This record gives sequence, C-alpha cells and structure tokens, in this order.
Amino acid sequence: MTRAICIRALTCLLTAHACAQVEPLSQDEARAWLDHAVPLPHEVRLVGALTVPAGSVRVIGPRDATPVTESAVDELRRAVGELRGSPRATIRLLLGGARAAPLRELPSSEQACLITPRAGGRELQVVALEPPGLYYGALTVSQLISGRADADIIRLPVVSITDWPDMPDRGLWGSDNFLEVEWMARRKLNLIEQISWLHVTPGGRGEAALKPGREPMVELAPRLAMRPAPVILHLEQLSGKGIFEAYPQLRAVGGQEGAICYSRPEIVQVLADWMVALGSLPGVETVDVWMAENLHGEGGCTCDACSREDRSVLEARAIVAGWERARESLPGLRIRVMTSEETDRSNAEVIAELPPEVGLAYYHSLLTYTTMRRQMVPPTIAAATSGRWIGVVPSLVASVGLTQPFTGPQFIHARMTEFVDAGLSGLIGYATPRVKYARFNVEAAAEWTWNAHGRTPAEFARSYAVRQGIPRPDLFARWTETLGPVAWDVYGSDWPSGMRRGHPGPVSKLLPRGELPDLGAIKWGVYPAPWGEIRSPEQLAADVDAAGRALELAREIGEPEFIHETRVIHAYVEALAALRALKLLAPEGEVARADRDAAARAARRYVDALGCSADALRAWVCAVDPAEGERLIKPTTALLDELIADMPEAMAAMGVPFD
Repeated sequence: MTRAICIRALTCLLTAHACAQVEPLSQDEARAWLDHAVPLPHEVRLVGALTVPAGSVRVIGPRDATPVTESAVDELRRAVGELRGSPRATIRLLLGGARAAPLRELPSSEQACLITPRAGGRELQVVALEPPGLYYGALTVSQLISGRADADIIRLPVVSITDWPDMPDRGLWGSDNFLEVEWMARRKLNLIEQISWLHVTPGGRGEAALKPGREPMVELAPRLAMRPAPVILHLEQLSGKGIFEAYPQLRAVGGQEGAICYSRPEIVQVLADWMVALGSLPGVETVDVWMAENLHGEGGCTCDACSREDRSVLEARAIVAGWERARESLPGLRIRVMTSEETDRSNAEVIAELPPEVGLAYYHSLLTYTTMRRQMVPPTIAAATSGRWIGVVPSLVASVGLTQPFTGPQFIHARMTEFVDAGLSGLIGYATPRVKYARFNVEAAAEWTWNAHGRTPAEFARSYAVRQGIPRPDLFARWTETLGPVAWDVYGSDWPSGMRRGHPGPVSKLLPRGELPDLGAIKWGVYPAPWGEIRSPEQLAADVDAAGRALELAREIGEPEFIHETRVIHAYVEALAALRALKLLAPEGEVARADRDAAARAARRYVDALGCSADALRAWVCAVDPAEGERLIKPTTALLDELIADMPEAMAAMGVPFD
C-alpha cells in the first residue's frame, strides 16, 4: 500500500493488565485486516486486537441522537451483537466537542472522523463533527470487526484512524440504485439520483414526484448519510407531460420535437413548480435539472426573440429564474444543472449564467459515456471548480445500452484519480442495466473517490476478493491485472457496441469497400470502433495472449462468473484479431484468388469467436443474475448474432466463398 501502516511499541498504548489480552499485529497482519475496510482510510495505525467474548461489547451512542447517528449505532451493534451481561469492551460515539476540533482542518470535514483507542485498548472512540462523519467512522469499525469475528469471539481493533473523503459527493444516478441504498451507503457513497415524474395540469400548474418504487431514496437514504437528488430530465423531452397542452405558446418555432421557447415566461413558473415539489420531499436539499440534449442536431426555437441568443444560454437563464422563484417558497433549495452535447459549444457561456451557488454536472453522451483511454474533464469545466460545485456524469460499465462484463480496476482508478486531482466535487456515475452487474466497478469508484491515492488497482482487487470471499485473493488480483487492460482496450474501442452506431459503420459494410479503419483510428475523436484503443499489431497480439493467460487464471480461481467474463473478452479480442487479418488480406476490399482460403479461415475465426462470446455472455449473466439476466442480455447477443449473420454477405462481396 502507498500509505504505511506503522507498528509501534504497544507499551506506550496499553496497560499491563490489558497487554495480557491484546494480540500485537505485524505489518502484514495489519494490512490483511485492513483488506476488510472499504474505502481504505487515509491515515491508519493498526497495532493490535483485543479479543473478547461475543456479546460483551457495549456500544454507546452520542448524547444528541439523529437518524444518521442512530444508523451508526445500529451498524456497530450489528457487528458486535447484542450485549449480554457486563461489558468487557466499549465502542463510544462522540459528536463535536474539543476532541473533534482537529477535523475542522480536513476537506469535507462534516464527513471526517477520528478513531482512537482508549483505556488500554478496551475502548474505541469514534469522534466526528457531524453525523455523517460519525456514520462513516462507525462503518469502518464495523467492517474491521465483522472481517475478523466469529460466533464466539469479537476481535476489537486497537487502531488510530483519521479519515475524510477526497470528493465530497459520490454516487450513482438511475438504474436500480434506489434498491441498492444500503449497499451503496456501506461503501460510503452518499449521492443518489433518479429521474422524476413530471406533469403540468390543464390549469398550468407544474406537478412533480418520485416515480413509483423510488421511495427508498428519500425514506431510507437520508438515514444513511445519503443525499437524494430528484431529477428534472432533459428539457426537450417533456412532450406528453401536459406542458404544451397547458401552454401551447411554449412549443418552439421550428427546431426539434419537444424544444421549448425560452423567451416565454411561462416556462419559469413550470420549472419553479417542479423544483418546489421535488425540493419538498423528505431529505431533499438539491434538485438536478438536465439541459436539452438535441442528439439529432435539429436545434431549438427559431422565433425572433430566441434567435438572437444561444439556445443553451437562454435555457440556463430560464432554469436560474425558475430556481430563484422556487426559493421564494423554499429558501434553502439548491439546484445543479447538467450539461449535454447541445451545450458543449457554449459551456463557458452557460457557466457564466449560473450563480456560484448553483452546481454544474458535466455530461456529454459521447465523451462521458465512454471507456476510451482519454482525459474526460475538459479545460472549460476544470477551470470552473474554484468556488463552485462541479461534478461529472460518467458511465462505470463497459458500454451503455449493452450488458457486458467488465471488472476494470485500471479503468476506474484512472477515471476517479483524474476527477479527484481535477478538484471535482461530485461523481454521478451510471451503472446500467443494474448495479449488481457492476458491483466491482462501483465499489472501486467508491474506493478512489474517497481515497484516490490509497490502494493501487491490484491492492483494491485483492481487498475486494477478501471482502467477497473469493478464493485466492492474490490470484484474483493477478487476474484483474492480466485481463483488465485487455478489456479496457476492447471496450475502449467501443467493441462490439460501436457496431450499432452510424460511425464508422458496420465492419461487414466497411470491409468490402476497403474502408475499415486502421488500428488506433478514432473517427472525429469520438467513434473508436472497432479497435481505436488498439494502436499496433503488437498490442493486438499481446492482448490476445494476455486474454488467454487470464482464462487460465480464472479457471484456477474457479468462480464461474469470472471464468465466463474472461471467455467473453478473450473471444472479443480473438474476433478483432481475425478482423485485422481480413483487413490485411483485402486492403482495397477484394481478396486475391491466392488468399481466399486464408480469408475464409480468418472469417471463420471471426464468426466462431463471436459465437463463443455470445455463449459466454449467456453463461456469465446466469452466474450473476439468473432471475432476469437472460432478458437483459438479449440486446447484446442479438447484436453478436447480427454481426455473425452479416459476414457471409461481406465475404461474398469480396469474392470469398463462405457459409
């Protein structure tokens, strides 16, 4: 680990009486114990363990209880069990006071905590300035206890910790995050967002609420130190919600379907109504507003008034005006505004329209919903971090829209350290189609947004295996080191999901025309399919070799989920190698007569590899989610079937018999 765990003489810490029952720990033993903690605390000194009978640890909460401090007490009592008889050890939670004063100097001090041993190791104190810090300290202690407890004994860590998050807000939007509140909270994620139900009555009043089933994000999440943020979705996607029926004058002149005329004042009142309704929900302090996407480039309103200024600037002004009106009813309400592809050309002007207390979340579907190996935060956004909440909305999965396996510590580490080092305030990650399909990557995001420069990717992978009970954690870490970069190359190249896009187009069409891009080609800087992140023949060959070695490691580990994940990626990169061979045999779109047999073999290798990927995907998703996995994997396997079916026609166009 990059942060040393200091082992000091116990005589300075423990009384003679307690020394008889406190087991000193070596550095390796302390490091192994800390594998149970996620995220890794910033400053740790773990020197020993006090072993006491189960049921003999007392948990004392702070004097002034809140729902969050009650949750902290509950976490610890769940870890140590019900007290039976006289206590042999105590965990004491303290809120505020002189002992908490040093925390004021730390970033996000309301989430920071101190954990210190007292009374010769028989008492562990958790100290914080605010309830969230107390909850996070309790989580760390609970993780350490649970990792080494059994039915008969409790091992209480003799540990000193000073901890705080590198990034203030860390969480997910969308998918089924509202069903994963407790799982997220226990990894110290504290932000949860969902698109809201929106409506405008015939009389013109805006109505807004959570969609059915999302109630845990306001009923449970605030008790676990989480910040719910309901979303007003992209403002050009409001057709069917009654807004144009109540206010036909808001329908844009020209432009895309659903575009709004921002020169009309009625939109301000509708936005204010929605903000007040959502801001009045329990635990809600912030409402997110998503700016128009305009994915098809049809533009906004072209009336005389709107034509004079940039559409996104007018939209930002309307949002701010709606917020100012909403604050007449809810003075403490905060909002965040999310950018889009449409705002990209004018993000600097949009930011200039936003008061400093209005947050900004950076999103661009082609630039943030990607696994390309590129810096994500543009200079315009990075420059705005001083004095303003700035967040980012990246995908944490292989691709948005297709369900595929991706255990990617290198990918997540690179993304999160970039965000933390850029000074961003918030992560609003997207884990689709369900959080369960991306547990490793989401937990890794929690790890490195809290402590960006703590564990290395291999160290995190090992600790994850320990926490999940995966056999041979060191071998699991080696597997992630071997397969992770290959998967990043494949998915960063938008393979195979890029075959759904119009750019650069399907390989079955490009091959016969001699237009298949070269290795490393990324069209217009945003379309990397089929191999934009594989920049040389040597890299492609190394990826094929590494994927084969990773498959051997996965079989040694013996967990079906990871065996089938490796099979998927191994077959993907085999297909790309076969595709490369076809390109070399038909550089202008035709295959010489002497090369037709070789081309047919390469095409067979390509088709067989894609078939193996489809079979492995089905096996993988059944291992992860036997209940609904087969349904959710269908778009991915359908694409692979389509790619397989298209190859005979492509080969025929190149003069190669193939069936």
